[in-house]
Amino acid sequence: MIDEQNLGEELYNLLAELLNSKMNRTVMDSIRGEYGVLRYLCYIEDHVHAGKLTEHLHVVPGRMTDILTSLESKGLIRRVRGERDRRHVNVCITEEGKKQVMEMRQMISREYEGMFQILGPKDTEELIRLLKIVLSYPDAKDSK
Repeated sequence: MIDEQNLGEELYNLLAELLNSKMNRTVMDSIRGEYGVLRYLCYIEDHVHAGKLTEHLHVVPGRMTDILTSLESKGLIRRVRGERDRRHVNVCITEEGKKQVMEMRQMISREYEGMFQILGPKDTEELIRLLKIVLSYPDAKDSK
């Protein structure tokens, strides 16, 4: 058992270890990279301005330009100019892009399968519940 004085430090150390793990770095790279864009377009909103993607995925505009250029060259997205304002460009996912998202989701499921087997359904649900509380912490703290 950890004494109360050291709880914050223990939590910090565990979160740092988790965030720096190879599995998490792979997930973060995919969330904030090409898969993140495809996932957003497939499940949240398609036909969206690149600026909105940049904001949602927390990347700088230059990084988003690189991601979109790469996805477009692979045929996974299309950039569509606005009819009224040709400077306005929206991003749309292609059928091939949707197929890539499905394949990536399956890979992610396989990646976490071992953790789910170790934890079991009840503890996995508890972990998800606790992570939701942890993720709401800054918002709850800011609203006081």
